[in-house]
Amino acid sequence: MATHQPDSINKGADIAGTMLVFFFIGWFVDRQLNSTPWFMIAFVVLAAVAQFAKMYYVYNAQMERLEQQRRETVHSS
Repeated sequence: MATHQPDSINKGADIAGTMLVFFFIGWFVDRQLNSTPWFMIAFVVLAAVAQFAKMYYVYNAQMERLEQQRRETVHSS
């Protein structure tokens, strides 16, 4: 279980970093257009949806790979 910790920390940092970057982009656009807080909210929601979609597709790809390895192991035995 300890071998998965660095990967989990990297994933968490990736999500948090992306959300912060999009937050500040939204903040900057809001300041330029004097429309606070609409772009901040929109960019954070966009970042959250994109990160969850990314996690979904990465997870599915990993599960497919592991399932294929399991099938190969079963058939070779």
